[in-house]
Amino acid sequence: MRETEEVAQLLRELKSRSGLSYGALAKRLHLSTSALHRYCNGDVMPTEFAPLDRLSRLCEATPEERVELHRLWVIARAVRGNKPPAAPEPPEPAAAPAPPVPAAALPAPDRAPGVAPRRRARRRGARRRGALAVATVIAVLAVVGIVVIGLKTNQAGAADSARAAGVRPSAGAPSPSLSASRSPLPSPSAAGASPSGTPAGADPSTGAPITVSVQPSGWLTECDRYVVNRPPSEVPRPPAVADVAGWVSQVGAVPGHYQSVKLTVQGTGWEPVLLTGINVRVTRVAAPLAWNVYSMGEGCGGGVGVHAYDVDLDAARPVPVVSDGSTGLPVRVSESDPAVIEVNAETTSHDVSWYLELEWTTGTRKGMLTVDLGHGTPFRTSAVKGRPLYTYPIGGTAWEPRPFQS
Repeated sequence: MRETEEVAQLLRELKSRSGLSYGALAKRLHLSTSALHRYCNGDVMPTEFAPLDRLSRLCEATPEERVELHRLWVIARAVRGNKPPAAPEPPEPAAAPAPPVPAAALPAPDRAPGVAPRRRARRRGARRRGALAVATVIAVLAVVGIVVIGLKTNQAGAADSARAAGVRPSAGAPSPSLSASRSPLPSPSAAGASPSGTPAGADPSTGAPITVSVQPSGWLTECDRYVVNRPPSEVPRPPAVADVAGWVSQVGAVPGHYQSVKLTVQGTGWEPVLLTGINVRVTRVAAPLAWNVYSMGEGCGGGVGVHAYDVDLDAARPVPVVSDGSTGLPVRVSESDPAVIEVNAETTSHDVSWYLELEWTTGTRKGMLTVDLGHGTPFRTSAVKGRPLYTYPIGGTAWEPRPFQS
């Protein structure tokens, strides 16, 4: 598969550039050496992008290389995961009896009874298999763009009214626009069926012309921290990157001090869509959580993406600011050309619940898409300063206390 080989080739280039062995890289990635070999050889494609993203950061890939790696992974996973099964060949239709042909009229090699009919059947079967192969390729290409979860647009009137009135959601309650925008998520096939977006005042059940895949934190750097209301003896060791969501849910962890949210945005229809802006909405501000802090690694790494924003959650009105060395919106997306947007939020003084609003336009239509953890659950980030800090050393067997470092 061409896309899988392109992913593998880029991974091999990054690995070679790093100067590190497969064993050294695998240890830092919390992967087995054999799994890393299979990724770089193109034998296996991970179901989550996080291991490849972490590898690219450890190998100091440029923002452009990381975006290209993610684009190729999205397409490769779609082609590999959605390939339809081969359809059985239809039965041979009954042929009308042919008029008798004098034996003398046949060429010498074909005079044996049954030879000519078998050749005609083989030619018809070859043409039929060719048509089925073309249909299979068309089906595969049709599902390439349908790889992420579709989210519903906000009702533009409610969002505009809230902004005009300067309304801030009350502490402990979700934003009215957040609740209004939620409905059962469409299936991938339904998400990719609508080629147009929702104009202002239109039926809110109409899907947006974009889909968004959300990756919150996931240890994009070695310095990610979580606050957990448990002693070290009751907190499992750091899991592999693919198991982060389960680990966080199991211990009730909340990102500490810093949270990076990655959005992969892709068009769903034939029209290109322009992403024009991104907003931060705070639903709750409280005192920092008085819990223990668990650090996922030693030291920090990483970088910024092509479309990256920094957010100060302690500001009276948090506003996304384009990160140094990055570019912001607007950016155009389509089915075959997704965009990756990173939002890096930080708090040093509070426990903050928040979500994002992604503004889009296509043709004469425009709208706003609410982005959160799903089902109306906002992102949450807590300050950690002054709390007990623990780390799990490489090769260690338990969490160990460490002096706090901001």
